[in-house]
Amino acid sequence: MNPVLSLEQVNKRYGKTSVLHDVTLDVQPGEFVVLIGGSGSGKTTLLRLVGGLERANRGVVRVRGKVMDEPAKGRFVPPERRGLGMVFQDYALWPHFTCLQNIEAAARGAPAVKRTAAMELLERVGMTQYADTRPHQLSGGQQQRIGVARALAARPDLLLFDEALSSVDVDMRERLRMEIRELAQKSGTAALFVSHDPLDAWRLADRIAVLEDGTLTQVATPEELYARPKTPRAARFIGAVGGFGADIIEEQRQLGIRIAGWFCGVTAVGVKAGARSVVYARPEGVTRAEDGIAATLVYCVFEAGWHRAYWQLDGLDVLLCSLESSVPAAGAAKLKIEAHHIFAYPETGDTSND
Repeated sequence: MNPVLSLEQVNKRYGKTSVLHDVTLDVQPGEFVVLIGGSGSGKTTLLRLVGGLERANRGVVRVRGKVMDEPAKGRFVPPERRGLGMVFQDYALWPHFTCLQNIEAAARGAPAVKRTAAMELLERVGMTQYADTRPHQLSGGQQQRIGVARALAARPDLLLFDEALSSVDVDMRERLRMEIRELAQKSGTAALFVSHDPLDAWRLADRIAVLEDGTLTQVATPEELYARPKTPRAARFIGAVGGFGADIIEEQRQLGIRIAGWFCGVTAVGVKAGARSVVYARPEGVTRAEDGIAATLVYCVFEAGWHRAYWQLDGLDVLLCSLESSVPAAGAAKLKIEAHHIFAYPETGDTSND
């Protein structure tokens, strides 16, 4: 199967500032890829390159196997000729059109067919009553819903979303996730979806692409990313906390670390026995035990059906977190950490918290 989108060694810079470094990524027909990364990582720039709103400095961008951007050969196809659907954070609706007209303009077919399709999409996004309203009369979230409907109207092979649900309320965001995903599955439409919201990745993605400082560091299914995040930032994305230093040791053919004299097995990513590492632990793997690492409860907050307890462990200068069904008793406790929930990376890796 030929990819609907192919990026090969794509680079982008602004003056002397390099923004994207040798980005290579394929998106297959009907596949939903969610692109995540910290602020300034290059997510929006990459999306704009695909859409033709920016030009690459090096590399090749192909859509449906055809070259859209190849600086080395002087090739560039403008955005209006790429046949893509785009939904951006700033809405980009036509201000002189009504909501219905915005969607009709993107739809295909005879006028009557376009009108019917546009009305159906307005109903899908819960905006039927605003058919004759102009964009400036809507809230930001309402404008975003019209933007999503307009992108869906063209039924393109590839949809591009830049934080497209960020201004929408929680209930509508979940509804739009389902609508967008359903359309992709039914029509074979692929999507490249930029987001900072983990729920978008977990609920939309066939694969998640992690962009860090302009470099694509991991492309994996949600299950693969959860099981083995390749970088500290990816670990934090899946909910791991910590970032404390530790020496990697080996006991009974298991790599691990020592915390207050206790051996804890780890999932080692790029580190070997004898190396210094930076360690993150997922709350799901931190549990109370009859015997284990001495810890003191610092504080506890309620979060979505769980009590999120923060612990000070002997020998650590950072807090770790556990998920509890009820508020733990104040004071001292014993904790254990399961090896598949604790990740160790080379100490030279990123330890920032963005």
